[in-house]
Amino acid sequence: MVQGKPGDGLPRGEFLLIRLLLIPMVRTFFTWHVAFWLFKREARIIISLLEELEEEERLQQVVIDKTFAIEDHSRQFSLNMVIEHLCITGRKVLGIITALTEEREFNEAVTIEGVKPFENRSGTLEDFKLFIDEYKIFFTALPKHQSTMTKPHPWFRSFNNFDWSAFMYMHTFIHRRQIESILKALKESR
Repeated sequence: MVQGKPGDGLPRGEFLLIRLLLIPMVRTFFTWHVAFWLFKREARIIISLLEELEEEERLQQVVIDKTFAIEDHSRQFSLNMVIEHLCITGRKVLGIITALTEEREFNEAVTIEGVKPFENRSGTLEDFKLFIDEYKIFFTALPKHQSTMTKPHPWFRSFNNFDWSAFMYMHTFIHRRQIESILKALKESR
């Protein structure tokens, strides 16, 4: 059975790899448009993986093996729970990027527990498609300067608006891999 509770975090090695290697690499080699293109690519992959499935399959919770950058608590999600998490987190990040771009503080608390899915519910794939459209419109209109104002990520460090934009790709990529692990577990359970 899966252990842990929301927000317990990642194993120390994964945490350090992300904080000391992956985040600095993204800051160095990504641009606004590269991060956006990669985010859209991940979203397309997720939609293509899920839209042919029946809703009952998307609602089935399974326990997956340890997956890089997925905390232990989240290893027992359904596909719909992952999608709900992506929507909750994505909309929160939109608010953060907006505030930081305007050089305002984002005063709302950002916690791992606060972006977990509320329930295992139907309809999350359609909500995800709507969110992707919202993000595309938002990003197209976004002034592409790097803010001096920052907002800390609950696990890593303070991010400016560009960092949060790049985070959208990294976060979606990580959860696309979780989705693939869930699909594998569902197939094996048949």
